[in-house]
Amino acid sequence: MIDRTYIAAVFLLLGACSDEPSRPPEPLEAPATLDERPRHGDHNPHFGGVVWMQSDDLHFELVLDPNGVHRIYFSDAVRTELPAAVARDVSIVIKRAGGEPEERVELAIDEFGESWLGRGAPVVSDPEARAVVRFVYRGEPYELEVPFHTKPTAPGEPDPHVVP
Repeated sequence: MIDRTYIAAVFLLLGACSDEPSRPPEPLEAPATLDERPRHGDHNPHFGGVVWMQSDDLHFELVLDPNGVHRIYFSDAVRTELPAAVARDVSIVIKRAGGEPEERVELAIDEFGESWLGRGAPVVSDPEARAVVRFVYRGEPYELEVPFHTKPTAPGEPDPHVVP
């Protein structure tokens, strides 16, 4: 059996051999609470669309594809992804120029539960086309009409996607 005094002496010698003076450990910072985290600072698209705010605690990224495959992703105030089921009755209506009838694109939750997915007719050569997004969040209906061909905000530009 090894003598405890011997083990203690080895540790003391090893500690004395260090060129670095021993320091107490740095205090740990308390984790930020939700209220201390930045709110609404990130409007960068994570899925290639455009990010909009529905309320203080809900963002959504609208991905309108000219080929007709559209998605909506939801995230919270600090852009943490939320399951698609956070909203219900989700739809997109495409309004085309030239008197064409409106197209209602029905959306359904994708196979992973991450987004609402819908397929419609292509919207390739219509610069005047508009999209109306509708959904219900926490029992409140929401509607937003946007240009179909919207580009994400460039760094340094004012964010037009914040809806009062």
